[in-house]
Parts: sequence; structure tokens; C-alpha cells
Amino acid sequence: MIGRRTLLATGLAAPAVARAQSGWPDRPIRLIYPFAPGGGDFLARALAEKMREALGQTVVVDNRPGANTMIAAEATARSPKDGYTLGWVATSTMSLNPNFYPNITYRLEDFAPLSLVYRAPVAFAVTAELPIRTVAEALAHIRRNPGAGVGTVGNGSSPHLTMEWLMALTGVHLENIAYRGESPIVADLITGRTPFYAGSTNSLLPHLGGGKFRILATSNPTRLDILPDVPTFAETVSPQLVQRYWHGILAPAGVPAPIITRLAETIATALRSPDFRARATPDMQLDPVLLDDFAGLIRQEQEQYGKLIRERRISL
Repeated sequence: MIGRRTLLATGLAAPAVARAQSGWPDRPIRLIYPFAPGGGDFLARALAEKMREALGQTVVVDNRPGANTMIAAEATARSPKDGYTLGWVATSTMSLNPNFYPNITYRLEDFAPLSLVYRAPVAFAVTAELPIRTVAEALAHIRRNPGAGVGTVGNGSSPHLTMEWLMALTGVHLENIAYRGESPIVADLITGRTPFYAGSTNSLLPHLGGGKFRILATSNPTRLDILPDVPTFAETVSPQLVQRYWHGILAPAGVPAPIITRLAETIATALRSPDFRARATPDMQLDPVLLDDFAGLIRQEQEQYGKLIRERRISL
């Protein structure tokens, strides 16, 4: 009887699933965003609008900040597997947190990766109060002044780990100064209170004309079009030192494959559209790495960052 009931249930469920897939989406989709409203969610809202145009249903951005993006990630992983809930994630969510938090409540297998939205490099800058114009001069200064401070957005952040990677490759020692946000770091960089900065390139661009700091390098694979005279770490330190933080979108694991494919294709089309690209900041590299390729990137980063964190004994 149990076997027969199971077969009957399966037979009855299959047409229902097929009908649900063919009618998807027939109601609004929720995009869980792991940061507070305002500021960075402009791109999530722009993408939600492009998805609405393509799918014919509203995509609602649901801001769920907290716990270093883990609250939003867990909510996404535990949501119904019907294609009506998506999660916006970052490098910290998928590549860093699993290496820092032994009791983390989600793992990669809880998700169906859809697409990267963008990648962006870390910029390394020095206050103009110091007579430093190159990475080599910066490293020489740090060797003479071990423990010189570098401002980042926090312990365990992508900029902090980029600096740890720099230290591992060069043998210098920088003291990580953790700030709450990049604006106060830039302010202290301009006044000389903080000698070095590691963070988003975009936070520096509005202040470049003031001559109060110099961008020495970025962690991009190649020079940025917006900063053609600024070399990369790959040029000045080591070809190994290439790192970009990223944001992307996942669905909970178990969403039917046709819906996953349609979502990924919809996101990729939006990322390639000129009007959406015009909304991105100059340092954002819109990069629709999709599905299995996106999952592979996450696995590779988890291993790479895990090795660095263990070897450098980094903790939060």
C-alpha cells in the first residue's frame, strides 16, 4: 500500500509540477538583498526592473541585512523551491563566511547559482602626506615602518584579505584598521590620519582631482579603462595577486531546472543591456558567469580563501 500510494502521488504530482513550470511566473518574485536599503541596492533594484520587463511580473527587493549577509542567505536557502524567491549574495556570503564561521547554517549545496552580477577590484592607495608614488616605494616604506595602518571595511572583508595576500607574497606587515564603511576611510586617507587604503575603486574616484592621495595599484587582472595609468598588483607584485570581489544571484536548490535556466538567461540578458550597464559604477565589471560556471567559481574561491585564512591565521 505504501509503495502504491507513493507511485500514485508521484503520478499525480508530475502533471501538477509541469503545469506550475509552464505557468511560471504568475505572481511577484522576491529578491532577498543582504544589506540595508539605500546606497548599494540601486543595482539590485535596476536588475529587478529589467527582470520585470522580461518576465511580466514584479520583482520585489526585500532588504534583509545582518550577520555579515548570513541572515539573507539562510532565508533564501530555506525558502520554497518554486522560483519565486531569489537571493542576492556577495563574496563574503559564499566564499568567505564558510571559512570563518564553523557553525554556518548554509552551504553551497543549498543553492542553485544563477549568475554573477558584477565583479570589481580592490584599489590600494596612499595618502599624499607620504612621498610614495609606486607600490615598490610603498613596500619599502612599510618595511621601514612595520605595522603601518591600512584602512579597510572590516576584518575578514575582501580588501582585508587582499592586503593579507599582499603581505604573504612580500613579507611586509600592515596593520588592518577596520572601519564601518568606506567614506570615513577616504576622509582619513585625505587628511593623512590613515596612511594606506584598501577598498573599492569607486569610493576614491570622486576625490581623485584633489591630489590628496594616490592610487598605487588595483587587484584587477588588467588595468582599468578609467585608470589607465594605474598598474595592477599582477604587474607590480606577483601574477598571483589578482582578486575581485563580486555580487551575484542564487535560487534555493531544488527549483525546477527549466525555471533555473530561464532565470539565468533573463539575468544575463539584463546584464548585457546598454541601459542597465549605464547604471553601473565605473569600476563594476558586469559579468554574467552562469549556473555551473558560477558554482565552480564559488568552489574555487572557497578553497583559495580558506588556504589563505588558515596560513595567515586570520580570525574575526
